[in-house]
Amino acid sequence: MPSIRELERWMGTGQVADKLGYSRQYIISLAKERKIRAVKTGAGWLYDPDSVAVFAASMKASKSG
Repeated sequence: MPSIRELERWMGTGQVADKLGYSRQYIISLAKERKIRAVKTGAGWLYDPDSVAVFAASMKASKSG
């Protein structure tokens, strides 16, 4: 579990969906499948921005390859 300090910079579902260009539901499914590092809180999901960046880069690489 990430620390409170670390969670302060994590992103919400809407932010990740906007950044990656996917639906909010798809982003949540990526979290549940552990393709993006995330934690479920009482208010929803929070996503590790580093994990989101790695996922975005891997999707870009797979589209160009």
